Amino acid sequence: MRNVMIVLRSNFGMLELASAFECFRHASELGGGASYSVTTCSAGYDALQLEEPWIRFSAVYNLNNAPPQVDTLIVPDASPVTLRDHDLRIIEFLSKRTPTVRRVAAYGNGVLFAAAAGITRGHTVVADAETQARLPTLCSQTLVEPHSDLHKSGKIWTARGTGAGLALTLALIEEDLGRTTAVEVARRIGARLDDADTRYRSRMARVPSFDQGSPVERVQEWVMANPSADLSVGKLAAMVAMSEKTLSRAFKQKTGDTVGEFVLSVRLRYACDMLKAGERKIKDIARLSGLGSQSNMRQLFITRFGCTPTAYRDLQSGQASSPDDGESEFPFGAKKPAYQFPESANIA
Repeated sequence: MRNVMIVLRSNFGMLELASAFECFRHASELGGGASYSVTTCSAGYDALQLEEPWIRFSAVYNLNNAPPQVDTLIVPDASPVTLRDHDLRIIEFLSKRTPTVRRVAAYGNGVLFAAAAGITRGHTVVADAETQARLPTLCSQTLVEPHSDLHKSGKIWTARGTGAGLALTLALIEEDLGRTTAVEVARRIGARLDDADTRYRSRMARVPSFDQGSPVERVQEWVMANPSADLSVGKLAAMVAMSEKTLSRAFKQKTGDTVGEFVLSVRLRYACDMLKAGERKIKDIARLSGLGSQSNMRQLFITRFGCTPTAYRDLQSGQASSPDDGESEFPFGAKKPAYQFPESANIA
C-alpha cells in the first residue's frame, strides 16, 4: 500500500484534486484494490476556503498530527504564495518530511513551496512563467526545464500547464504500476476529459517505466529521463539491484556499448536538442545535460562532432556562426564541421 498525502491550501483546484483521487482509485482497482491510500492535510485550518463561497472543505489531518508513514507528498496549485504564517508552516513541514518520503510531486505554485523547503536545490523543475519568476528568490540553485510540461529530477516531480495535476498523477501511477495501467486509468477518465489520453501520451514520452523490461532497459530509460542526474555505474547498478560488474557486463552484451558510452551519447543528444531550440546559454545547457562545465561540453563537441556547441547551434538555425560564447566558428581552422549525430539514441 502506497500512502499518498496531498498538502492543501485554500482555493486549491477542485477539479485537479478530484482527478487525482479518481486516478488513484482506478489504479487501485486495476492493481488489486490495495495500491494506494490517499488522504489530505493542511496547516491546521478548520475548513479550507474555496473560490466558491458556498463550498467549505476540511482536510483529514493538520500538519501537526499528519501520519508519519507517507510514501508520496503532493503539493498542488492553490492560493498565491504569500509566505504568511500558514505558508511558512507548510514549508517547514515539507522540509522535515521530504527526507523520509520516496517522492514529492508539485504543480502550479506548489513548486514554490518545494523550492522554499529546499527540495528543488540542485534539481530541475518545470514551472509556469509566474512561478519561474519567483523561483530565484526562494532557491537560486533550481534549474527550469523550458521544453517539457512534466519532469522528474531526483525525488521531485513537477508539472505545469492545463491539467498538470492529472498528468502528474498519471506519471506517478506509471512509475508505480507501469505504463499499461496508467494508460488504462487515462482511458477510464476520458469520458470526462476527452483529451486525457492524448495529453498523457505526449507528456509521458520521456518518463521511464520502472517495473517493465530487463534491468538494462530500465537503466536506459532512467538515463534518458534524467541526463543531469548522477549516472555513475555504481548508482545505476544499485537502482536495479545489481553489482557494478554484473551491470557493466550485461549492458555491453545487450547494447554493444559500455554504460559510460551510452550515458555520454544520451547527454550529447539532450544537449543537441537544447542547442537546436536556441533558448538557453551554453553553460546552462552543459549543466542541464549532465556534461558538466561549458569547457568540458565544448571539448566533447569538438571531439565527437568536429565543431563547437556555438557552431552546431548556428548551423542548426541556419545562421552564420558567431563566437558569442568565447568559441571560434570552427575548431583549429577547419572550414567545415565534420560531425554526425544519430537521429535517436540507440536503445536495445
